[in-house]
Amino acid sequence: MGVESKFSATTSVVSPASSSNEIQHHQPSSNRKHQQNGMAAFFTRTFRFLEIPLDERETISFLKNPDLQPIKSEYQTWGFWSNFAYWGVMSFSVGTWMGASSGLSAGLSYPETIGSYIIGDVVTIMFTLGNSYPGSDWKIGFTLCQRFVFGISGSIFGIMLRVLMSIVNYGSNAWQGGLCINMILDSWSHHYLHLPNTLSKHVHMTTKELIGFILFHVVCCIGYLFKPHQINYMLIASCVATCFAMIGIIIYLCSRAHGVGELFTSTASPVSGSAKAWAWVYMISYWFGSVSPGSVNQSDFSRFASSQPAVWWGTICALLVPTTLVPIFGIIGASTCQKLYGQQFWMPMDIFDYWLTTNYSAGARAGSFFCGVAFTMSQVGYILENAGFASGMDLAGLLPKYINIKRGALLTAAISFAVQPWNFYNSSSTFLTVTSAFGVIMTPMISIMICDNFIIRKRNYSVSQAFVFDGEYKYTKGINWKAFISLVCGMTPGLPGIAWQVDNNYFHNQGIVNFYYGDSFFSFLISFFVYWILCLIWPTKIEILHDDADYYGAFKDEVAIKKGMIPYSKLTEDDINRHVKYDGKSIDSGSTFDQDEDVISKMDVNVNVEPLDNDDTIDSIGPSADGSRNTGYAGHVIRQQTSNETQIEYGYSKDDKLDNQVNEIELRDQNYDSKK
Repeated sequence: MGVESKFSATTSVVSPASSSNEIQHHQPSSNRKHQQNGMAAFFTRTFRFLEIPLDERETISFLKNPDLQPIKSEYQTWGFWSNFAYWGVMSFSVGTWMGASSGLSAGLSYPETIGSYIIGDVVTIMFTLGNSYPGSDWKIGFTLCQRFVFGISGSIFGIMLRVLMSIVNYGSNAWQGGLCINMILDSWSHHYLHLPNTLSKHVHMTTKELIGFILFHVVCCIGYLFKPHQINYMLIASCVATCFAMIGIIIYLCSRAHGVGELFTSTASPVSGSAKAWAWVYMISYWFGSVSPGSVNQSDFSRFASSQPAVWWGTICALLVPTTLVPIFGIIGASTCQKLYGQQFWMPMDIFDYWLTTNYSAGARAGSFFCGVAFTMSQVGYILENAGFASGMDLAGLLPKYINIKRGALLTAAISFAVQPWNFYNSSSTFLTVTSAFGVIMTPMISIMICDNFIIRKRNYSVSQAFVFDGEYKYTKGINWKAFISLVCGMTPGLPGIAWQVDNNYFHNQGIVNFYYGDSFFSFLISFFVYWILCLIWPTKIEILHDDADYYGAFKDEVAIKKGMIPYSKLTEDDINRHVKYDGKSIDSGSTFDQDEDVISKMDVNVNVEPLDNDDTIDSIGPSADGSRNTGYAGHVIRQQTSNETQIEYGYSKDDKLDNQVNEIELRDQNYDSKK
């Protein structure tokens, strides 16, 4: 009993001390866990706050949000003038006005420079129209085109590449836009015109230029309150305003100089022979490179078109007429200024700055204000369509849970400060380097997209499969390695030329330099044929030609039927929800319909349905053993026969012809309405 009491007493004394030591020992660990939990909760709340509201993105899928889906038919309102303005706003711009000055660096006379630009316009038309078809055919933009061609995961590289180019393009044109803003502010205040520079002499800009640059960014942000398909009227208005402003400047200068000046009519050229020939090639390639962002972005805006002819004629006219006239205006402006003022002014802003500085009259102020407004509108329109919205669409494709087009565009605007665009305009050669880099990087991408669309897939894509990880465009672990090899083969040879353009003493290999001069031609052909040959050696497995129904309301009923798709108006709400609000993890066959029931009932004909084997491709679709014709239809072979034993064909056919189907299609459309 005594021992027990002693033990008990000892225990009662030791235990509290031990507990105290344990508490002190574990206290720091407990605090660390509490801090970690607090930080985790903070980041969780932050990311949840940054998420796009669910009612705006309609899905929790990482792969899609409404900004990426095909444009609904009611928003496809861009006719001839809207498509003309898409390219016209690039033509009626400060960059195009001063573009002819680059001919001096290449060694061409100004008439020769204009001739090279005309040929460059033709090349641009060919590349652009070829790249417009995915947008016109399936009403989708660049982001989904990248998934079609480079794979679901591989598309990230191309998307990031265009994001980076958009940031550079944004900064470059925002700098010019800031100079246009200063034209307006200079007309308002004599004190602002002579605002002292408070920045370091090592910075290649003034305080006034910095103010204009920032204010222009603010003006651009207003444009992001609109959807991309809603800016067409602003683009048209900016084209009209800038066109009249440019014509007014040239008329005034020519009237004062009593002609166009000697510089414009001079045919003197410092180069000859093969050097002149390569200079021609270079200026053609440079001219395409300067507008290549517009060619790459073509699907983003051709999907808004009301018809294919509207895209064709709008693009052709805009790339042939104003793109030729505006550089001529720039040459005339420099030529007349040389005669009148003893120096060449290649930028309209410099002309007005000279006028206001020498004579701050009411007329000069009015001209500076109205022309400044017109040029600002042009720069805003160009940035919205070719940098802001383009990058916003791409970033929405990378992080759709957190970024939509508006957020992506604003993020691009913020980052564009980092490229220091004021350094781009120190010399014409630097400007050439920046614009040429666009073509070196973008041309191979355009080439591969055109080859895949026309040669490999025959203009057929399954839009719903672009939102699925393990679907038609998974390729090899989500990457189309053939497209990447082709991209590298086309892009790599032109990269040393960019380095040489920055420093001509970097190396002296004329062959590499000449390749760089003609990069737009050479890189296009290399990537095109490398990709085609690789696909011939390792054929692309095509199991689903296109969707079996218009799940996104992108087509009118008659258009959907001609494409071999069930019209949007004939689908039930469940049919649409299973595609539009799909989680993007897996899908069986690209169809929400049962193979033996739903598709057949929607088609309203007597058919026999046979699933395609995994090894079947587009080329397997043809005459069957019994002489009837098989049609690939969203992953199925559908053999159809009418009651009078006449063989007919619905949906997609290999040659995409429905020559004997007109009456049957109309009858089927009537049956849709009666059954519904």
